[in-house]
Amino acid sequence: MIYKIINEIKSALINEEFYAALALALTLPDACGKAEFPNEKNRKRYIGWYDKYVGEYEKPPKVYQDNNSGIQFDEMPYMSGEIIYSLRCSFLHQENPSIEKSDIRDPRCKVTHFTLIIAGAINGGSCSVSSSPIMDSEERTLEINIVNLCSKLCNVAKSYYEDNKEKFDFFEYDLQDRRIDGTELMWGFPIPDCPSE
Repeated sequence: MIYKIINEIKSALINEEFYAALALALTLPDACGKAEFPNEKNRKRYIGWYDKYVGEYEKPPKVYQDNNSGIQFDEMPYMSGEIIYSLRCSFLHQENPSIEKSDIRDPRCKVTHFTLIIAGAINGGSCSVSSSPIMDSEERTLEINIVNLCSKLCNVAKSYYEDNKEKFDFFEYDLQDRRIDGTELMWGFPIPDCPSE
């Protein structure tokens, strides 16, 4: 099943169906987390697997210093397991491609502004912390590139699956393609056209 999901994510990206690709990609840590931590609750295993295999490599240096002003900022936010899990829950349960800021417990990853972007896979997005001593405020921003995130989740999930196939014994499904050649998949049940938003 992992291979099928990855192939469909790849197809969606090629066809510029970014939300479809993101929705499927955000399910990969669910399956891999269940394989890695079968006795944990969903949130804990999702975040645990993601942080162990992806998030650990997303962390920017712990301290960033602006050499021009000498101001030293708090640790930079990054694509942590909490952020990705919050994105997953908001998107899959509410059709809201954002994060629920109140769900983020790690102070390093608390952000004031979150943005999804579409760009080439090599562009991972950005993070920043800016401080205004005059206004006594701090802006913490995080941008995540959908294509980059999907690519990372697919590559890591594929490697994890290939190294741990025996842990995926919970996959038990039967999917049969009963279409007749030359017939429309949705024949008799048209899906309405919608205006672009």
